[in-house]
Amino acid sequence: MIIQRTIKLRLRPTPEQASILTQAIQAYTDSFNQVSAYGWTHKVFNGIELHEATYRTQRELFALPSQLAISARM
Repeated sequence: MIIQRTIKLRLRPTPEQASILTQAIQAYTDSFNQVSAYGWTHKVFNGIELHEATYRTQRELFALPSQLAISARM
C-alpha cells in the first residue's frame, strides 16, 4: 500500500531566488498559452498529438525542464 501525503510549505526565497522563480513561472505560462493557441488554431485537441507537435519547440523557446514542457500541454 502506498501512502501519499500532501504538505504545505512556505517558501522564503531570497530576492534572487524569487526572481528566478518568477521567470520560471512566466516561461511556463507563456509555453502553456502558446500550446493552447496551437491546439485551437490547428484543431489539435489530443494531448499526444499536441506533445508531438509542440514539445521540442517549447523546450527550445522557453528553456523549460522536460517535465514543465510536458505539463504545459495538459
